[in-house]
Parts: sequence; structure tokens; C-alpha cells
Amino acid sequence: MKSVSVVIPARYEEDTIGRVLDELNAAIAVYPRYRFEVIVVIDDAADPTGALAVSKGAKIVFNRLGKGKGAALESGFNSSNGEIVVMFDADGSHNPADMGVFLDAIEKGAGLAIGSRVVGGSDDHDVIRLFGNAVFTLFFSALFGQNVMDVLNGYKAFRREIIAGCRHRMKGFGVEIEIASQAVRKGYPIVEVRTHENRRLGGRMKSHALRDGYHILVAILREGLSYRVWRLFHRKRSAC
Repeated sequence: MKSVSVVIPARYEEDTIGRVLDELNAAIAVYPRYRFEVIVVIDDAADPTGALAVSKGAKIVFNRLGKGKGAALESGFNSSNGEIVVMFDADGSHNPADMGVFLDAIEKGAGLAIGSRVVGGSDDHDVIRLFGNAVFTLFFSALFGQNVMDVLNGYKAFRREIIAGCRHRMKGFGVEIEIASQAVRKGYPIVEVRTHENRRLGGRMKSHALRDGYHILVAILREGLSYRVWRLFHRKRSAC
């Protein structure tokens, strides 16, 4: 029986976490051949998200690595045990019922499966974020020689080997680029699967288009140019 860790960064998502975990628990119950652990990462013991998550059977992990999604995910990864890791948002934008298409993609040989809003659509994308996502994905594809359409979607599943031995430097949303970069460097196929992004159920959006866009661009250029140099000189070194 393969093990799956679902890692959910959640900062003051008390308005959404209960419903999200109810739907997630119902979704994973139909996959008895996997052993699941659900990890909710919070920053603060005073955050009511934690108590609500525990009441739904989730394991709570405290983020001690700094503020931001990347730091929270890193804390969750470090505390997880699954052979397959799934990244999942706490705001209700990701559909737990789509879990099966991610797991199927990994079973069929993918190293990293990314949910594609380009294929599945989105109820929660404004024009600025839609344009930014398209530009950043184009840059990533060009630098890494990939053909992806939605590298920044936070709904991802991957083999543990992709993050093994790696330390993520980006504390914010740039972690999405680092994970995809690690998959390419380690030679794992990246595939995209159809998933629909819902409008968030409540609470406040944590991302900021200009601030986070800058950090994402930095991550793409740093990781992409480093990868190009590595390929050019065929240097044998760590993929992280």
C-alpha cells in the first residue's frame, strides 16, 4: 500500500478549513489502496484553523521556517512521510475530488503532476494574475525546455524523491518554481492534469500580484539560468 501525504498550508483559514477537510476526507476515502496522512501547517498556536483541522482528523505542524507559503510547505514536507506528496490549498479553490487524476498520473510514471487551470478553467483568476501566470509559465518552459501551461498552480502531486535532499530557498510562492526545477534536474517527467479552480470559499487571499510576481520571476531566472549553465558544462553536481 503506497502512502500519500497531503500538505496544506493554512494561515488563518478558519472560515474554510472545516469544509475543505470534510470534502478531502470524503475524496480520499474512495482510494483504499493508498494510506493517507493529512498535514495542515499553521504559523501560530492562536490561529483557530489548527483546532478545526484537528477536529477533522488532520495532523497539525507549526511553521518555524519563516513567513510565507514556501516556508509553510517546507515545514509540512519535513514532517511528512508519504511516498507521494500532494500540495493542496486551504481556501477551497482546489477540488479534492480531483485527487485521483493526480495519483493516476504519478502511477503512470510522472514525477510531478501539475493541475492545469488552462485546461480545466478557473473561477478565481483576475486578468492580472492570468496574464502573469501565462508569462511566468512561458519563461519557465523556455528556460527548462518543458511544455507546460500552468506551472504556478498550487495543486501538485510528486514523488518524494523530487524533494529528497533539497532545501527550498524561496519562502513565498516562488517555491512552485523550485519544485518544478527539482523535477527537471532530477530527470522526472512533468505532466499536467485537468483540474478546475473554484472561487475561494472565504477568508482573505494571501498572495499579492506585484510582490509575489517579483519573487516568482527571481526564482525562474535563478533556477532556469543555473540549469542552463549546468546543462552547458555537463557538471556533475547535486540537483538541489
